[in-house]
Amino acid sequence: MVSHQLFKILPKMELVHYFDALHGEVNLREANNLPFICWPDRSPCLAANAFMVQLYKRNLSRNNNGGTLRQFAKDISHLIRYCSDNCIDFIQMNGDRFTDFIAKLRSEKDPLNLMARKRDSNTLIAIGRKCIEFLDFIGKLNGDDGFVIYTLKAQQKKYQIRTKNSKSGRIEKFGWHHESFDTPGPRKNRLPISRQSIKELYDAIPLLSSTNLDQQSKRFIDRRRTVMLRLLEMTGARIEEVARIQVKDIEEAVEQNNPMLRLTTLKKRRSEHRFVPVLHQDLAALKAYVRVNRNMVIKRTIRAAQDHGSLFVSEITGKPITSKYMSNEIGLLRRTAGIGSQACAHMFRNRFITKLFVRLINQYDFDNKDNFRKALLDANTLKQQVQQYTGHGNVASLDTYIDMAFDEVANLVAVVSTVQLQEAFDSFDSNVDILQMELKAGLPITIYLEKYHELLNLRTTDVAHINELQRHNNSE
Repeated sequence: MVSHQLFKILPKMELVHYFDALHGEVNLREANNLPFICWPDRSPCLAANAFMVQLYKRNLSRNNNGGTLRQFAKDISHLIRYCSDNCIDFIQMNGDRFTDFIAKLRSEKDPLNLMARKRDSNTLIAIGRKCIEFLDFIGKLNGDDGFVIYTLKAQQKKYQIRTKNSKSGRIEKFGWHHESFDTPGPRKNRLPISRQSIKELYDAIPLLSSTNLDQQSKRFIDRRRTVMLRLLEMTGARIEEVARIQVKDIEEAVEQNNPMLRLTTLKKRRSEHRFVPVLHQDLAALKAYVRVNRNMVIKRTIRAAQDHGSLFVSEITGKPITSKYMSNEIGLLRRTAGIGSQACAHMFRNRFITKLFVRLINQYDFDNKDNFRKALLDANTLKQQVQQYTGHGNVASLDTYIDMAFDEVANLVAVVSTVQLQEAFDSFDSNVDILQMELKAGLPITIYLEKYHELLNLRTTDVAHINELQRHNNSE
């Protein structure tokens, strides 16, 4: 049924902001990553593009190649196809036609498993709601403010969402509903990625590189994939946040006694940054990647004078690689490793946040989930620490991680004096595993021993630093 994609993302775009009558000038404002939507015959869909402009004016996210606006464009594309196939205008939709539209989406099968539906109930409802919002815009555009209620037979239902702008942590909102919608299914929560799965992803790196590559290119791609996994593991950052890390962020962290790595925090209406603690031994590996591997590619491709500063670059062009490309890389590693369970970038974040909560639960001796949730909402110091490390604007949205953390604490046989110390030793083990992988790939034994002793010294530095912080905290 579905053929080519009906929209494309315009990476560079400006829209009219206002007319300056005093100077007789039209002022423009940035609208990069705005979706441009067409009909199936590739002619522009004016109504859909006007809807995109309205969403743009609401300051919805356009991060990561379109963000929320991209999702809207993707979802209403189904309705655009339906109207095109049935030779009707959007304003000609009614309750029966909308029910037929949803039924057709429901009947589509997964191409990889013809016994299964292509979309689950929750996905179908999300598409339907966005299409109703689009049709509400169409109705108002045609002077019929009650179009979706009286003609489409849709209704608004009250629901609660988590927010930081309410004492209860929740506010009431209204969302579109239609009788054709399925009953919502249970929400699926991703579990943290296991230590074994992480090891298998690392082990798959030397197996994945193309045999057509020369040794230098293969070494660069292997190192880039290793650094990508290590950053996901040690920062808990979203994949797009990792993709945005700059070389200068690494260089600044290296110069600090108590190193903190700067990350761009996404899912905000404006650009913000946060700082997460990192270990000296991890920074040494990142610095070596920049100095040896990345700089070599930059010199060979775009030259140092044109260096854009992004940490992750294409081996062929020297340009920054996207978060989508990095997500695909993890998928390739998972399939190469033969990991049957789910293993994606966001599961590294789940692991990081769960480990953070395990540390806080033990540090502050919380005895149950309710007390911990209350402390997150009431204690400014604790709340700020969690928000600083995770980039969550609303701590009430972390309930799932709290449940997983208490499950992990309940299963611990013995808890180390501080989880930070355990992280230092875990980091050392991970870096040694990576070093052994390089040794198997042909790293000279003399360089291996040199790097191994450097890791030992850096681990000693990290442990001494953690113990000093612990003594300082105990003295207060």
